[in-house]
Amino acid sequence: MAVGIAAIKTESTPRKICWPNVVYLLGCPLFAITLVPYCLYTQGFDWRIWLFTLLFASSTSLSITGGYHRLFAHRSYSAKGWVRFFFLLVGAASFQGSVLKWGSDHRRHHRYVDTDKDPYNIKQGFFYAHIGWLLIEDDLQFKDQFAKDLLNDKMVYFQHHYYLPLALLTGIGFPMLVGYFLGSILSGFAIGAALRLIFTNHSTFFINSLCHMVGKQPYSDDHSARDSSLMAFFAFGEGYHNFHHQFQSDYRNGIRWFDWDPTKWVVNGLSYLGSASGLKKTSQATIIKAQLLMDEKRLIREGVPAETLHPFRIKVEEAGKRWKILREDYLVMKIEMKEKSQVKLKAMRLEIKRSQREFKTAWQLWLAYARHARTVVRA
Repeated sequence: MAVGIAAIKTESTPRKICWPNVVYLLGCPLFAITLVPYCLYTQGFDWRIWLFTLLFASSTSLSITGGYHRLFAHRSYSAKGWVRFFFLLVGAASFQGSVLKWGSDHRRHHRYVDTDKDPYNIKQGFFYAHIGWLLIEDDLQFKDQFAKDLLNDKMVYFQHHYYLPLALLTGIGFPMLVGYFLGSILSGFAIGAALRLIFTNHSTFFINSLCHMVGKQPYSDDHSARDSSLMAFFAFGEGYHNFHHQFQSDYRNGIRWFDWDPTKWVVNGLSYLGSASGLKKTSQATIIKAQLLMDEKRLIREGVPAETLHPFRIKVEEAGKRWKILREDYLVMKIEMKEKSQVKLKAMRLEIKRSQREFKTAWQLWLAYARHARTVVRA
């Protein structure tokens, strides 16, 4: 570990070790490794403390994914005060820093991904992107440089100002209190705090590291982000990282109905309850266009002549553009006309369905040709 820490540096000036983070990130696993077996040996297995830990870990993780990440860092939806308060309070229990710091760092990651200005730049290696960047102090040019909208948010600023006591109370004090009522303060600390923190922290860290090294790139290879269904399972939907980097304002990460994205489901649930609104969603035509361009790029690399692909791609793009324009015109007309002319609105709905079928047909033709072209090239 000492060698790994000592090797961390930037292209500009060496940065000092952040000892509080080093102590925490090394101490937490040490406590868990020693105290959890001790509790099991001396007190036996108490399903109640394990159930509490599972539920609290899930709440903490969802506060990071749905709150810190999609709500505050990306503004992919809006939420009522009680939702924001819950995410800020429970998110502090993750010991990942305040929303102000976390969100500002994350926006910088998206803006400068894979460069020296990326706070967890994967090009400096897996260890650096995963945890190493936390073991050193901020680059001086970015130290205390926070996003203005987050800085001006009173609830966010309050959490930042009182972050340490909030984190200690929610992340350690609360599990110990639960442990006390269940008969063991030590179990509350070892299992409900230390063991939980290892899981919630590293499920986030793996998105910064593993999801920039292993997985698929169905939407773009202009950045290192990749989709990983495995990491989506452990990180409450955050593993579809290639999609997220390409369409970062989308409140979803897993866009298909069967994609494991509990964060998306929670946001949808809040929307149905009237506690979330303005859910940003990338159009299907835009998503398929990105897939189309990425497929074309791969086919050309595999030896398929570009000129044979061009007509199919143009057909899909034109069909998608027509479908998108019709949908937008329909929404405008629906607002303007209201109930005055349901006949025209009905006719337009039929036209939209027709254009949608044309788009999907063109997309299926593209997929069929892509499969055929790959077969020919490989033969």
